[in-house]
Amino acid sequence: MAAVSEGVETEILALIGKVLEGADRAQSLLGAALPSWGGAEACIDAYEDGIRAATEFQLTLARALDVEPAHSLAATYVNVTRDVVAAQVSSARWLFDV
Repeated sequence: MAAVSEGVETEILALIGKVLEGADRAQSLLGAALPSWGGAEACIDAYEDGIRAATEFQLTLARALDVEPAHSLAATYVNVTRDVVAAQVSSARWLFDV
């Protein structure tokens, strides 16, 4: 049993190494392209600001809905969008170390 778990552990560590290697490559490639737009941090901040404005608009629309199921559905969509974007921004900041 110990030999099986050692083999699995070795495979997992190898997979993690490949993921990190791919992240390093992506960081190098995108890091070379982003300076023309103000760098990675400026691009991520602009993306985050754009999404924030869009979700605030969606939330305003959701508040204006008088029908409760539509209001709840719209508000839930806004919250899901914010959560997904937060994960994307967090990943991008990690990838570019900003």
